[in-house]
Amino acid sequence: MVVHVTQETYADTLSIFRNPEKQVSAHYVVRSSDGHVAQCVREADIAWHAGNWDYNTRSIGIEHEGWVDRPEYFTNALYEQSARLTAAICATYGIPKDRAHIIAHHEVPGSDHTDPGPLWDWTRYIRLVNFV
Repeated sequence: MVVHVTQETYADTLSIFRNPEKQVSAHYVVRSSDGHVAQCVREADIAWHAGNWDYNTRSIGIEHEGWVDRPEYFTNALYEQSARLTAAICATYGIPKDRAHIIAHHEVPGSDHTDPGPLWDWTRYIRLVNFV
């Protein structure tokens, strides 16, 4: 599982993912205001989210609306709905619910991204993933 932050609005992210010329996608996008989840790529299909082909082929990418330096986008609804989604995916595929298996985009080898950034609350997120 790879956790991302969009660096765009929810609507703009969906628009970018619909444009094949952009050559980017993720399996899911979570909206900040209410935690609404949009599925953009089937889990069985490869999304172009990690910037590393090996990771793309064996991970699920979850984008979160917001910017790495704007913590107001990391709402309770966003954390809670994303954690529910992550927990369900982990249960479906037998993925351990820990930081070794739920990683940040910047932790993908070869990544030049910084998301989800230092303001993402990993302790809270992993606790929520394990709670639901």
